[in-house]
Amino acid sequence: MAKPTTIRGTQVYIKIGDGADPEVFAHPCLINSDRGVTFRSNTNDIVVPDCDSPDDPAWRELVKDALSVGLTGAGVLDNDATTLATYTEWWKADAGKSVQVWLGTLGYWSGSFKLTEWEVTGGRSDKAQVSITLESDGEISDFTTA
Repeated sequence: MAKPTTIRGTQVYIKIGDGADPEVFAHPCLINSDRGVTFRSNTNDIVVPDCDSPDDPAWRELVKDALSVGLTGAGVLDNDATTLATYTEWWKADAGKSVQVWLGTLGYWSGSFKLTEWEVTGGRSDKAQVSITLESDGEISDFTTA
């Protein structure tokens, strides 16, 4: 078996667009320790009975109904008032932002995302921490190679 080619976890970049034309994407400093992408599908669960033996257990079939992508990011709070205001405004707004999810230099997925959760925590003898959750708002692109 051949050893896989890998990338470091820090090379998973959640890059958020600035809304300008042309749009500039940057990985925010507040996502500095953990980041993730989750691809989900909603399904309808249907039991299809055998017409010749309707009392026998039937096989379950799934029908895909909807697709979505969730992004998470976390880290030590970047103590920048502009960043905090930007993320608070995004959380309050109904509008999405353009986001790219990069895997090193391989390529990225992109789409519109809404900030659905925004948390700042802290404890005694610790640094303040931040975590965010983004949810796709509509279709995202297929993986685009760089």
